[in-house]
Amino acid sequence: MSGNIQKEIASEGTTQEEIDEYYGTVSISEDQVTAGAYDTWEIEYTVGELGLDDGAKLKIATNQTSDWQRPQFEDPSADNYASVETSGDATVEGRFDRRYLTKKPWNDNVVIDIHDGYTEPGETITITFGDTSEGSMGHQVQSFPETAFEFHFFVDMLGTGDFLLLDELDYQIVAGEPARLQAIAPSTVEPGEETEIVVRVLDYWYNTANDYDGTLSIKNGGEETLTFEADDPVEHIPVTFGEEGVHRVTIEDQERDWEATSNPIVVGGDKEYDIHWGDIHGQSGKTVGTGTIDEYFEFARDEALIDFASHAANDFQVTEDYWEDVQDGIKKFHEPGEFVTLLCNEWSTNTVNGGDNNVYYKNDDEPLLRSCGWQSAEGFDKHKGTPKIEDMYAAYEGRDDVMIIPHQGGRPARLRDEDEVDYDLTPFIEITSFWGVFEWFAHEALDRGYECGFIAGSDDHTGRLGASQPTNHYEPDDTASLQAADFNITGGIMAASVDELTRDGLWEAMQSRRCYGTTGERTLLSVDLDGANMGEKISVDGDVTFDVTVNGTEPVKRIDLFDGSEKIDSVNLTDSDEYLELTWSGARSKHRHKVQDANGGLTLDKGEIEDAIEFGFHNPEQGITSMTDTTVEWDSTISGNYQGIKIDLDAPDDTELSFRTPFLSDSWELGEIEDGMVVEAGELEQQLAFRYVGEATAKDVEVSFDLDADDGEDHAYYVRTVQEDGDMAWSSPVFVR
Repeated sequence: MSGNIQKEIASEGTTQEEIDEYYGTVSISEDQVTAGAYDTWEIEYTVGELGLDDGAKLKIATNQTSDWQRPQFEDPSADNYASVETSGDATVEGRFDRRYLTKKPWNDNVVIDIHDGYTEPGETITITFGDTSEGSMGHQVQSFPETAFEFHFFVDMLGTGDFLLLDELDYQIVAGEPARLQAIAPSTVEPGEETEIVVRVLDYWYNTANDYDGTLSIKNGGEETLTFEADDPVEHIPVTFGEEGVHRVTIEDQERDWEATSNPIVVGGDKEYDIHWGDIHGQSGKTVGTGTIDEYFEFARDEALIDFASHAANDFQVTEDYWEDVQDGIKKFHEPGEFVTLLCNEWSTNTVNGGDNNVYYKNDDEPLLRSCGWQSAEGFDKHKGTPKIEDMYAAYEGRDDVMIIPHQGGRPARLRDEDEVDYDLTPFIEITSFWGVFEWFAHEALDRGYECGFIAGSDDHTGRLGASQPTNHYEPDDTASLQAADFNITGGIMAASVDELTRDGLWEAMQSRRCYGTTGERTLLSVDLDGANMGEKISVDGDVTFDVTVNGTEPVKRIDLFDGSEKIDSVNLTDSDEYLELTWSGARSKHRHKVQDANGGLTLDKGEIEDAIEFGFHNPEQGITSMTDTTVEWDSTISGNYQGIKIDLDAPDDTELSFRTPFLSDSWELGEIEDGMVVEAGELEQQLAFRYVGEATAKDVEVSFDLDADDGEDHAYYVRTVQEDGDMAWSSPVFVR
């Protein structure tokens, strides 16, 4: 049971001075800290007239979606040490408790126990986070900025279990110092048309840096190098391309030895549609996200530089007033031709009744159809809503201005049986987000008869829609609880082929399935099957080719062709077979807590490892940690995504290679390892794949696959592209009926 003293008492005419006198006051020592840095701050409670009895408790609750490090009270020489002391005659002890019955999302709790004495009015209890007095580095702040990171301070003055919210303290988290460059460009422009390359300066954790001042050189292939004086971490640089073709712009800060190359830009050519990028899946601070709705959309538009966006709050937390706020935000930020917004309700019923499905509306004034009102209604009304998926679909039946997109998150969506699928309402499933990669979900949908395309989103909770990054810690824990450690990879984004950047244009592209998803990079991907583009349904007569064009952000090393859930072909685009590539993948569970610990290493019993190259590690704290002539060690977590290393070996065929992770430990002689060999290690595509590869060098590739599709069977053909850095893209299928 919890309450808010200010709301419950001050509303009755009681003054703040009286509340302070009887219940005490609390303060915080810092007003600003740096994202991802180690810092020290104090929260001090001054006891009120009621005092604190033997058995009383204090509680400090923070947002469970934050990746601030868990405070520990045991080892004063270790990181994240927190101490508690009192000026009174009592023992005070602190502990961290993730599940101390505080209303979601305030589930990360520090609990202070008072015993063997009591405290008198005016005495203090001080909690020091990041106490460095005995050697600790301090407490590591969350890795992403936030205008007001909140500490909800509760008191239970008599030890009854009845906590009252005394105050809400906060400090501002700002981004760190500049560490790298990012260059973002439009994907399609016309020759001679002035456009902009946007340079975004990032800190260590890939946030927009807090400040930047430098000289940038801009190179467009063999054309003249330009110089630009930058005095802001986000700069818009005007450029014009004179020649048709695929261009990329390279930005350099020569003084700092930084370089970034833009995503590919298709200039001119015979194209029917323009490619625009968006992220239509995320939440802000009134549910389980971060920041205000304005901050949410401002980041997406001004820092992530995406072209379209939506806001998908868990509906059981959304009041009617908040739904109006969401609608107001959608209207406020919608600017046809510049930035398109879509209204969305994340229909979030329990998995048994359908799970998480995002409902998108073409109009921006739709009523809220909730699954229930568990955190937005009172008493018996908490259960009221539309909790069954069949009833939710029935409510929108026959409408062409509503789309329902199932996804995998806290409450994984349950796909419907083939005879219940409404193709018009469900043109897509989400194949990746920062919860993980869900190829198994895509395969299940196609196997069940869904005629669906694939899109990607971030499901961002960290205020970084369109540029979401993995959070910075993982602790192996089987407890099912939404926590920052579950946000394991870079958030995905989607591409839409539109005839105009308007809500009508975007809606038509989505309903036609002219969209695809990536793990976050703006890879250009097009397919052609007998004249049909992705998302189309066709009939074929005889043998056909499936033509694929990829313009990557890094060299493309592999293209895999699928027919439904079966991989039927693959092209290796590397230049030799000098490296042995080991790729591990899979997820722990289909449910909320998907992250699989993959920390481990490999060992040779003879010979030498001459080089090791990592790929697929999105978290800057993960990757190869050590290497010797015969060993490689790494830090790794996976949740359906792919990570791995390429090793250059000088070793005989009878060398034993031992591989060890928590989900797979085994050994093989090198002579037994065949190209393409896959070792299965679990149900959710937990596996280790071996390939002999070289180095990928081409960012622009064209591949054709020969198909015998005229066999009387239904087919769903699509490709997955894999870059040298591990980033991936998935086309939506072409359906042969």
